[in-house]
Amino acid sequence: MRSFRSTRTVARGTALMFATLVLGSTRLSAQALPSPADVISKHVAAIGGKAAIEKVTSIRQIAQMEMPSMGITAEADFAIGAPNRMATKITIPQMGEMITGTDGTIAWSSNPMQGSRLMEGKELEQMREQADLTGSLMFPADRFSSMTNEGVVDFAGEKAYKIKMVRKGSGNESWQYFSLASGLNIGSESTTTSEMGTLQTTTIVKDYKDFGGIKFPTRSEANMGPQAMVITIKDVQLNNVPANAFAVPAAVQPLIKK
Repeated sequence: MRSFRSTRTVARGTALMFATLVLGSTRLSAQALPSPADVISKHVAAIGGKAAIEKVTSIRQIAQMEMPSMGITAEADFAIGAPNRMATKITIPQMGEMITGTDGTIAWSSNPMQGSRLMEGKELEQMREQADLTGSLMFPADRFSSMTNEGVVDFAGEKAYKIKMVRKGSGNESWQYFSLASGLNIGSESTTTSEMGTLQTTTIVKDYKDFGGIKFPTRSEANMGPQAMVITIKDVQLNNVPANAFAVPAAVQPLIKK
């Protein structure tokens, strides 16, 4: 009997100790979770620092874009200028040029298959947000109505903080992932609106390299519904985009109501 009580006492003590450890660990994890501002601050420092980023007025990226399931390889030229202008040209052999952009007020799309059109509603607002140069690099708090650290998750083979961000104005939601090890933003999940409808998009970004003192990811792997797209950045140029790069294309100008 004495032996049984001793065993039971030891078991009860072990269970109590285990519960204490688990509870303590849980409390420690909750206490250790940093604020979204702290997570983003670490990312900003990792890519070059706020002072260096604030000197950037425009970014041009020369890239190769692949859609393996469709057998498409294209050359891409992405330009973004402060505060919220953007121009994208994708050249597909045998098909021609696909252009999209915004001058900060209107946004457009023009391609050989669907012609030229102006974006409206959710798609227009989405384009303006994508053209936010400072917002895309530093995720400043004044762009969002809320930011929430939803915890540590596995993403793209790493432990990452999952930060939910809700944009002011549009209310668009996205989840940004930041590596615990490096602090870098390593991907996102969001809903993308296009002429094809609404698609859930998961994007992984990796292979950061230094261009003019700022680190940019040079590989992007996006899954949009059934389609996968890989973008490889070959060059990044800072503060070298002429203002006319964001001018409304001639094919789009007749669509603008006077």
